[in-house]
Amino acid sequence: MAKTVKRPEPKRPEANWKPATAGAVTAFVLGVAVAFLLGAWTSGPDKTERRIAELREAEARRDVEQIVVLTDLARGSRDRLAPVLTGMSKAAPADASSGAVPTAEEVAGWRDVVTAELRRYSETPSAGNGVNVARTALTTSVRQLAVAVGGFEAALNAPDPQRGRLVGLAAEQRTLALQAWSVAALQLDVINIEAGKGHVHIQLDPRSAPLDGEPEGSGRR
Repeated sequence: MAKTVKRPEPKRPEANWKPATAGAVTAFVLGVAVAFLLGAWTSGPDKTERRIAELREAEARRDVEQIVVLTDLARGSRDRLAPVLTGMSKAAPADASSGAVPTAEEVAGWRDVVTAELRRYSETPSAGNGVNVARTALTTSVRQLAVAVGGFEAALNAPDPQRGRLVGLAAEQRTLALQAWSVAALQLDVINIEAGKGHVHIQLDPRSAPLDGEPEGSGRR
């Protein structure tokens, strides 16, 4: 009787290519990931980050422009308001001594000047916080001066001693206006320095000295 010879089973093809294929796929995936990371690293910030940077640069340029405009406006206001403050000082001296009663024509002239200044500060263009603080303080100062003018107007035809009280109240409003302007002047100095324009000293009260003692225009970049 012939013996049956058992032949070895042939190896299946997938036994040979499956591990090799899996390794190739893994290498491919890793290569894609590394290429993506290298591309992201070398290509810099994405579009969103670039857009944010562009907006910040635009805001910075806008603020510098607004600082220049507001500083020029404050200088003009100081010069235009100087005669008003001089007249108020004669009517109600800072040392509380007796002053000269202003005429109706003089007070009407003060009203015209202050009203014109209020119109100049009625516009509020978009700007950063630093510019907004300075503009608000300047506007508040001019409004306080308008109230002071109203006090002097009321005192014109008032009998004594009511006239004296009204003049005293008007003088207090003038003092508040000068204090508000001092805040604005300090803020203008700060934002001009930050913008590289140097120190600016725009005091409304001629008796006020710069708080920092630095010369005008120093500190430019």
